[in-house]
This record gives sequence, C-alpha cells and structure tokens, in this order.
Amino acid sequence: MHTPAKPASKKPEIRPEDRVSFWLKSAYGCSFMVTVWGSQLIKVLSASIFVTGMGMSPAHIGWVFLVFRLWDACLDPFMGWISDNTRTRWGRRRPWVLIGGILTGLIFPLLWLGQPHWSEAAKLGYLIGIGLVFYTAFTIWVMPYQSMLTEMSPDTNERTSISAHQSFWGKLATILGTWIWTITQLPFFNDPITGEPDSLRGMRFVGLALGMLIILVSVLPAFLIKERNPDFIAKQPKEPFWPNFKKTFHNSSFRILAVFALIFTFGINLVQGQMFYLRTFYALKGDTIFSAKLTGVEGTLSLVIGVLSIPFFTWLCRRIGKKETLMVSTAIILLATWLSWITYTPSKPWLALVTGTLLSPGYVGIYLVIPSMIGDVVDSEELRCGDRREGGFNSIFAWMNKASMSLAYGLAGMIVVWCGFEIAKKAAQSPEAFQNMRLCFALLPTLFMVPAMFLLARYPLSHSRMEEIRNELEARRGRL
Repeated sequence: MHTPAKPASKKPEIRPEDRVSFWLKSAYGCSFMVTVWGSQLIKVLSASIFVTGMGMSPAHIGWVFLVFRLWDACLDPFMGWISDNTRTRWGRRRPWVLIGGILTGLIFPLLWLGQPHWSEAAKLGYLIGIGLVFYTAFTIWVMPYQSMLTEMSPDTNERTSISAHQSFWGKLATILGTWIWTITQLPFFNDPITGEPDSLRGMRFVGLALGMLIILVSVLPAFLIKERNPDFIAKQPKEPFWPNFKKTFHNSSFRILAVFALIFTFGINLVQGQMFYLRTFYALKGDTIFSAKLTGVEGTLSLVIGVLSIPFFTWLCRRIGKKETLMVSTAIILLATWLSWITYTPSKPWLALVTGTLLSPGYVGIYLVIPSMIGDVVDSEELRCGDRREGGFNSIFAWMNKASMSLAYGLAGMIVVWCGFEIAKKAAQSPEAFQNMRLCFALLPTLFMVPAMFLLARYPLSHSRMEEIRNELEARRGRL
C-alpha cells in the first residue's frame, strides 16, 4: 500500500539561548582574516614576490608550497587532538589561540627577508626554513580557532550565520591581499639606486605592518569567546591520538564531505597559480604595473560581489539545504574556469576581470557552508559515540584538504613548465605555451569537480535530520 509522503516540516526558528550576539560573531569573524593571510596570501604573492621579485623558478615555488602544505597537514591532526584534550580554567581552545596568534604575527614579517642575489639553493633553504616555523605557529592558532565555531552555538542555522560573518571578514582580508602587490610597487618603495619598482623591498614593510595586525585580531577569540559546555567537556575522558584519529573516519557523513573537499581542492589548485601568468604575460602582454592594478580592481569587485552574495548563500542554505548550496557554489566555480577561454585575451585585457570576479561568489558559498557542515558532523558523531571532538574533525578535515592542496601545488609548478612557460621570456612565450596553459585552466578543474559533486549527492545530514539529531542529543544529556 502506498504511504502518502509527509509534508515538509517548517524550518525551526533559532532559540533565543542559541543565538550569538552580533559583536561576538564579528569578533570571531574578524579573526578569520588571519586564516586568509596565513593560508592564501603567501600563495597569492608567490608569483609576484618570490618569482618576479626574487627570481625564483616557478617549479621550485611549487615544491616549496608542497613542503609547506605537507608540514602543515601533518601538524593539523596533532594540534586538533591536543586542543580537544586540553583542560584548563580558560577552556580547551583559548590558551592556544592566544599563544599561536602572537607567534604567527611575530614570524610573518620574516618570510620576506630573502635576497635576490642569493643562489637558488639559498633562497629555497631560507624560504622553506622560515616557512616551516611560520606554519607551525599558524597551526597552533588556526586549529583551536576553527573548532570554536561549532562550540559557539548548538543550532545548525546559527552556525551558518557565524560562518557568514567569517566570510564577510575573509572578503575584507582578500581585498587587502589583492592590493598588496600594488602597494609594494609604490614609488616610496622603489630601489634607491636604480629607481625601479622593488616589490620585494615594499613587501618587507607591508609584512611588518601585517604582522602587527595579525597579532591584534588573532587574539580576540581568546579574550571574548568562552565554551558553552565546560561541565560536559570536563567529564569527557581524554583519548589517545590514534584511536581518536581512526574513529573520526568511521563517520560516513564526514568521509563524504572530506573527500569532496579533497577532490575539489586538488582540481582547482592545479591551475589556480596560472591565473597570474595568463593575466600578466598573456592578456596584458607583460605589463606588471597594469597587472597589479587589475589585480586590485579585481579584488575590489570580488569583495563587493562576495559580500553581496553572503546573504544570498545564507538564505539558500535555509531554503534548499547546505549540500545543495555547496553544489551551486561548485557549479559557479566551474563556469568561471570555462569562461576563462574567452575572458583571457590580449585584444580585451579588461575581460580578465570576469573570471576572477566570478570565482568570488563560488568560493563564498564553499567556505560559508563547509564549516557549518562540519559542526553538523560533530553533532552526528556525538549521537553515535557520546563525545564531542570538534578539534579532531576540523583538524583531520584540514589535514586532508591541505594534503590535497600540497600535491596540487607541487604539480602546478610542473604543469606550468610542462606547458612550455619560461619565466625569463615573460610575455615572449611561444603561442603553444600560452595555448596549453589556457586549456589546462579551462578544462582540468572539470575532471575533478564533476565527480566530487556526484559524491556530495550522497551526503545525508539535511535540515530535518539535524533537527532529529539535536532532539535525541538533548533527550540524552540535556541542552548545551
């Protein structure tokens, strides 16, 4: 006998006790700028500062970031486990956020002290050495920081709202990052002997200012955000690293989400670095001043469109679900890569703005939804196992994501060289080299993102399922 389908339940309103104040959301979101600067800014500036300013090989830069990401990825699970098992009067996360934030800001300016006249081996040695120290400090900060989001509210929609604040501040950090190369080429930073623009010299001053700003904003959560459930956590037994690590992968929802992010990250980062070379040396014919300004304009447009898209994706999450919103965001990014075949053209250089600007709302949707989905996974795991391991899930997710990114970085530089690009030739590359790079940028991400979307379709934690999970948890241990 056919059973009539139940009518769709109305989405529950957020309980007053589950709401987080605007100011706490803003303080937490403001600190997300450090995540952008620590994880993305160095990569974004690698071509303009390390390759163009210091004269390093693009292939070597690819391997440098491979080392960084592998080191970072190896540290993440340990730091997540450490923060989950920390017991202090200030909570599990706050001491690490304070220590890691200060160290990250102090070390950041040292990344830019390499000298162009050094040998390639010396440049590589210095950059790798300082980079490993920097990413150690960054991991000490970022893993506990990311784990705080889930702990700020037990409501799945309020977590999305908190993530939306992160997205807004992340966009502000990104816009600053897109103008940094332009700032470093101001006449104030010109070489005192030749009078030529010296972006490396300018970056040393900018890096010092950013280091101080990192310290100021990174420590805000340590002073302002407290755990909601200290009594529940105090009763939770500490768990050895390996059993914790293995138990995390038994959660099927987490596996789907983590593998989706792994495939997506690998596909887009294989070609992400080619945007600089295609825009500067192909579409703009080697005009670095024009390219720097265009990068700044693109960043400004991306900020405006990205900020305007935050309410849209927040609404879309509540309207159609988080999984479906993630699919929409991925489709937007695919469209941007396909359009690059048209938008990167020497005859209409300003069209280069289209691809970078269109990527912005796609990334907003991706990075707005995923942190909130990890919070839902933590709730489902508590129902399954009885404990809460925010640090473990966030760190292992980051570990898989960064391992994928590491491999992509290592291969990306090789792909640029394989396409026939030679940095010494700048805009005088062969037509075949540019043709190969354009094909890679337009088509390679599709080979990875389409299968990732099919996998994501199996993700089971819908709004209705999360409502059921929360009701079962509260019946078992009360409200947090």
